[in-house]
Amino acid sequence: MKCPVCGREMEQGFLQGNQRIAWVKKRHKVFLLPGEGEVLLENNAFGSFLVPAWICKECQKVILDYAGQSG
Repeated sequence: MKCPVCGREMEQGFLQGNQRIAWVKKRHKVFLLPGEGEVLLENNAFGSFLVPAWICKECQKVILDYAGQSG
């Protein structure tokens, strides 16, 4: 995949972590569920998650595909 910022080839991999990950409009003090217009990308309270992603190490940008995620 080409980086939309610089046009260089991006490296494919995964965004990996524990429990929950979400795209939010502002920082939440306590994170339970995303608010209106926000997206819960993964919700695994007892384990970890693995989301397909591409990284551009030149621009320091990450693109992820959350289609099919359980969030």
